[in-house]
Amino acid sequence: MTSFLKTKTFTHTIKNFPAIGIVIFSSLTASFLLPELSNLIFQKNDYAAQAQQRNITQYTVAPGDFLSNIAERFYGDGSEASWRKIYEANRSVIGPDPTQLQAGMVLVIPEANQSQPNSVASRGSFQDMLLALGRRETGQENPPYNIENQLGFIGKYQFGEALLIDLGYYRANFYYGNGASRNEWQGTWTGKNGVNSKQDFLNNQNNVQETAIQEAFALNLSRINSQLGQNGLSVRQFIGQQRGGVVITISGILAAAHLRGEGGVVQLLLNNQVSQDENGTSILTYLREFGGFQTPFD
Repeated sequence: MTSFLKTKTFTHTIKNFPAIGIVIFSSLTASFLLPELSNLIFQKNDYAAQAQQRNITQYTVAPGDFLSNIAERFYGDGSEASWRKIYEANRSVIGPDPTQLQAGMVLVIPEANQSQPNSVASRGSFQDMLLALGRRETGQENPPYNIENQLGFIGKYQFGEALLIDLGYYRANFYYGNGASRNEWQGTWTGKNGVNSKQDFLNNQNNVQETAIQEAFALNLSRINSQLGQNGLSVRQFIGQQRGGVVITISGILAAAHLRGEGGVVQLLLNNQVSQDENGTSILTYLREFGGFQTPFD
């Protein structure tokens, strides 16, 4: 509304000046010839400058967020120097303890536009990605292995029954996704990699959770390529494209598949279909948040 009124006033002012021929003028020329018109031009320039200053980047804190992973998302660097920049700009919102983020807080991200010239700049190593994924899945800065959520997903990467069945660690005929309303873990364990019980898995016996997440990445990527292959396509052909404004990378696809399965990724790539998990987390969130990391699958 304000912009529209300014435009009408500007036009009205010109119409009330006598015809002086066709003049090409700058703001400086106008200041000599048409004082009233000059004032309007400078007011308009001031208004634009103020609007540009108001064009700040904001971020709404999601469950499981920490200042470090928010800094990594916007600056490509989760170091203390980076997250403290965000904290100092939002101290009045967060409070005296920078670890006490609450979902729903709206934070101002200083210099986000200047710091993110390329949204797929290298984010770090594969180990950095796994740490970030564990933090996101567990909601803890130092993600534990021995953890279970309200739906029965377990471990640092929140494995479900269906995935561990696919990976050969577990057997069940009735499980979450196939009749059960949560992961009940009433089936049997196969003994793969020395894991004979749910507790063995939660104890990360033989580093099984780190092995299993890499097996899951490989399995999902293979299945995605298989489904895309039915259309004469492969994952590589989508790298660098965008979905929902997010640049597609291998690491982003691996994380997105961990959230929504290979089917969710295929639907996103082929049909721009955006799905969400049980908690309302969008597949685009994982595609963005974990994009640009180095992986063994690059």
